[in-house]
Amino acid sequence: MDKSIKALVSERRKLLENPYAYMEYLEGFEPEHQQESATPAIDLRITRSRELLQDPYAYLNESGGYSAEAGSNRTNQVPDPLPTDSSTGRTNTGAQRRYTDREIEIAVKSLHTQLWTDRESLWGGTPPANAIALLDPAVALRLVGYEYAAESGLGRYRADGGHVEVAGLIDRASRTVRVSHQFPVNVRTFTAAHELGHAVLHQAGGGIHRDRPLDGGMVSRDPAEWEADRFATYFLMPTRLVKTQFVTLFGTECFTLTDHTAFALLGVSLHEAQAKIRTPRDLARRLANTTQYNSRFFKSLSTQFRVSTEAMAIRLEELALVAW
Repeated sequence: MDKSIKALVSERRKLLENPYAYMEYLEGFEPEHQQESATPAIDLRITRSRELLQDPYAYLNESGGYSAEAGSNRTNQVPDPLPTDSSTGRTNTGAQRRYTDREIEIAVKSLHTQLWTDRESLWGGTPPANAIALLDPAVALRLVGYEYAAESGLGRYRADGGHVEVAGLIDRASRTVRVSHQFPVNVRTFTAAHELGHAVLHQAGGGIHRDRPLDGGMVSRDPAEWEADRFATYFLMPTRLVKTQFVTLFGTECFTLTDHTAFALLGVSLHEAQAKIRTPRDLARRLANTTQYNSRFFKSLSTQFRVSTEAMAIRLEELALVAW
């Protein structure tokens, strides 16, 4: 990209108070997926409206760009400041404007794009050769202005009739995310990505937000927690990258049990495989966790993406990579 265009983009991002403005999709973290385009002209109505909405992502369109039609996919209501529950330290999300699943995915793709674009500086001139390794929430937190801190422990709080160990904390005042290393790597990774989701999506939240252990295997009930979970899912398991790895390992875009695949996966007949694998989720879990297929050995998908077996199984079902 021409330096003058970069300077113009930088100036307009500052005006929008949005470090991701004008980012295009990056699918799979490969350079050939990036397409340079002329910087769109700024519509001052959108700028003012975003300031009123306190939402730098307002008016995102379906292609990942920004629509010049004010209110194209947003409500034109100014959100109230989010109160904080002093007894739990949790943000009361009742006044928070909600995000759609599509909007969350677009925000994640913008962040992925910046990780790829700035990879040389972010990793000190030697970025990871493996595209999956670029999916590092600790590095992404730096991009959005937060520090990442690994802690030996973050304490506990009373919930559901017992005590729950705190896995992650986000302190917006100090702009710091802390993650407890008492938990396995997949819990730490998902927790960090979840807190990253809060940092990007819920900037108006006050106080310290804290989370119990998270591995992506359970769905949060609170809307803001659900949004942060979805953000973490999209961040750690991008659609194209998961599909590419799946096809590489299993040779198909939609896995179903047959005589051939049952033997390649388990070394048994279809009838014997069906006795062990009784539901679509059983099959998805098996594929998420397997380290051998058709006499080839490899790291499991869940290990490669540093997520739990259950989180990867759910993602495989979401992406229709498993058929029953």
